[in-house]
Amino acid sequence: MIRLALIGCGRNASVLARAIDASENCELAFAIDIHKQAALNIATTTHAEPYVGDLAQLLQQRSQDIDAVVVNTPNDQHAQHASAAISAGKHLLIEKPLALTSETAGRLHDQARSSNTLLMVAHTFRFMPAIRQVRRALDAGELGRPGMLRIHRWLPLSTDSSSGWENDTKRSGGLAIHESIHEIDQALWLFDGHPNQVHAVAAPNHIQIHLGFPSGAMAIFNVMAGLPSGEGYYALTLIGSLGSAYADDHHNMQLVYRGGRPEAFATYQHALGVNAQIEEFSAAITQQRQPNPGAPDAIAAIKIAEATNRSVLTGESVRMPADDHAYE
Repeated sequence: MIRLALIGCGRNASVLARAIDASENCELAFAIDIHKQAALNIATTTHAEPYVGDLAQLLQQRSQDIDAVVVNTPNDQHAQHASAAISAGKHLLIEKPLALTSETAGRLHDQARSSNTLLMVAHTFRFMPAIRQVRRALDAGELGRPGMLRIHRWLPLSTDSSSGWENDTKRSGGLAIHESIHEIDQALWLFDGHPNQVHAVAAPNHIQIHLGFPSGAMAIFNVMAGLPSGEGYYALTLIGSLGSAYADDHHNMQLVYRGGRPEAFATYQHALGVNAQIEEFSAAITQQRQPNPGAPDAIAAIKIAEATNRSVLTGESVRMPADDHAYE
């Protein structure tokens, strides 16, 4: 049984804790937070031990009771906690983004490699049933060569005081780093490659990103983080040379067109995605292999998010390196 320590018991922690609790391969050993009640809330539902304080200190005191660490803290604390876990020789699952800059993310990647520590980044959309169904259809050749990816995601305006850091660009990295990195990662994964051109425009709480790929394929994203009411909306369309796929989380319905009538798949997305993510992390540890997605995928997404911010500032398209190794 893999014993996990979860640091950051605020937003999303309950979903992570339930996924760990549901796993046959993992157990939550520690729930860590600087706020006592937050740690207690998670600990009491999972039989974990609450710990109020610093991760590095806990790792010094109870290292023998921890096999791996899950980081769920605000973005500006990711690098600090990741480095502490890696330094202690603990495998790591960390919320996206891996770090606020690609340079810092690269250093963490190097640190993990040199210490033979597994590093997985929680690009959770890859694990959501709708997106996996699209990827399966693509891998099976049913869609042909991917040509156009379009994603809409609308998020409700945050009124949660505990999530105030998300509205602080210095702490979150801004909309491109904090939110649109999900869409960027999906494009890299579905197209199995990197763009050579990035163009973006933005307004308060809204960003639109266009990625151009060497093959001529395109990806267009609209992310709005100021929805005044409702629970949010997500829709993905992928058009290939032989077919197309559509995923709509708002209605929990996904369609795959392969000629004739479309096939529909009804799912509940987010919790199932987190469950699958935990299983991938535990499988990588058990099988002693690199997890997917790993640090190179996360670094590539951050670099494109950085290019997105440059495009927004200059109003011009940004050319990306042709060498794939430049993304690592």
